[in-house]
Amino acid sequence: MERIVEAIDPRPDQTFLEIGAGAGELTIPLASRGAARVLAIETDRMLFEKLASMLQKDGKSPEVGEDVELIHADFLKLDLQKLLSERGIRRVRVVGNLPFSVASPILFKLLAHRERLVDLTLMFQLEVAQRLTAVPATKAYGFLTVVAQQAAKTELLFTIPPQAFNPQPKVHAAMVSLVPLGKDEPPVGDYEVFRAVVRGLLTHRRKNISNNIKHLSSRLVGGSSIQSGLTEMGIDSSRRAETLSVEEFAALSHFCASPP
Repeated sequence: MERIVEAIDPRPDQTFLEIGAGAGELTIPLASRGAARVLAIETDRMLFEKLASMLQKDGKSPEVGEDVELIHADFLKLDLQKLLSERGIRRVRVVGNLPFSVASPILFKLLAHRERLVDLTLMFQLEVAQRLTAVPATKAYGFLTVVAQQAAKTELLFTIPPQAFNPQPKVHAAMVSLVPLGKDEPPVGDYEVFRAVVRGLLTHRRKNISNNIKHLSSRLVGGSSIQSGLTEMGIDSSRRAETLSVEEFAALSHFCASPP
């Protein structure tokens, strides 16, 4: 936990959104290390009440004080824009140990609001972390990779063995840093079209692009528009779909969303 807090490096002028606060293993160290404010979200009623009790006790300490606001909610059902706006928070840093079963939907929701996020330091199952940080033409490179890296710079910080947890999971975990690209984000034209292009071409990732186009089925984008985009960009359709870079996927999507 100390290593995680060091990687986050909280500062006195920063506000944090913690997803999956649990029993406060990260919440209290963040607050005690100087974070200006921590909004800690926990969906489990028992853990929520346990942490609320701990915070009430620790709240008497000047190291924690009233810097933590505990919120009982399912993050996937939460209106994030409303939550931040009601509290006068313009941008926030995101941290958390994400439940492995819903880690991807949580990440997609966060990235959809990335203009409000300074950065994200999150724990994932190691396999997911490797996908988030993969490079083209590798086994881990896929839909999750492209969608995440179009929006943010990703970095695998370190792995965490099962022995670090109680109870022990059957898999390793890893901490990942994601920093929104902002103005450096490659434009995609239309985000839904972008996801349709990426998913369609990577469904059979090791097949060449022309074969994938034949099997493409989407109401948002057709094989003919993708082929026109490939021709316009000078991309050989005999390449495997998994060799396309994030920037190439973005440019292809931009063409399909608004062809000349």
